[in-house]
Amino acid sequence: MPHIIQAQYIKNMKRRLLPFLLALASVVGLAQDRLISIDSAYVAWRKSRPQTVFFDNEKTRLLMPEGADFGVECIPSFSPEWMLTYDSIAHALTYREAEENIFSKTFKAWYKSKRKRGERHHYRWVQRKHPKDYEAPAVKSCSLAVTSDLAAMLRAIWAHAVSNAEEREVHTLDGTKWEYFINGKRAKSHSKQNPFVNFTNELKEAVRNGDASRINSLIGEEFQSRQLQ
Repeated sequence: MPHIIQAQYIKNMKRRLLPFLLALASVVGLAQDRLISIDSAYVAWRKSRPQTVFFDNEKTRLLMPEGADFGVECIPSFSPEWMLTYDSIAHALTYREAEENIFSKTFKAWYKSKRKRGERHHYRWVQRKHPKDYEAPAVKSCSLAVTSDLAAMLRAIWAHAVSNAEEREVHTLDGTKWEYFINGKRAKSHSKQNPFVNFTNELKEAVRNGDASRINSLIGEEFQSRQLQ
């Protein structure tokens, strides 16, 4: 009898969860080809966590050049973070990548593992009052100069993409996210299939390879596809 009750319980749970999962799948599907704007609640939440503030500051210090006008931050769950920006001082696209995961390094500086009372092999993370034993990861950097005309086109592309981001938050199961910023605005995507993510990833590879002609064609094609003037 208990097995019958358990089977019926599981069947009922599946029936209840199915509409939710279908709705979630549809929302994630809608988010595949667009950016989602980052709202003030999300920003406030990040600023309320000391370790997250420390991480954000280190990410900016290590990966963002002083003259960064606009760009994208790629924040994976475990792989090294990277940033692609247009540096208005150097008049160049700049790519910087950490050699180790910055979030993991800052987390270990802020938290220590402590064994649970009465348990030999189980531990919990305890937050410190101040970071300790933090060593910043090394950073790889490369840049490629672009003309003022191409820079203006690229800035128009970025502003158009971020300004047209959806005014809602979407969470997906993919931990990697791309955060775009320009003019004090931010938008993000979790999907590798997002056309703008594909464009910026190709742009990043062109900078890494020093391929100026590829950058020219990428920017020209994207500018025309968005029908910008």
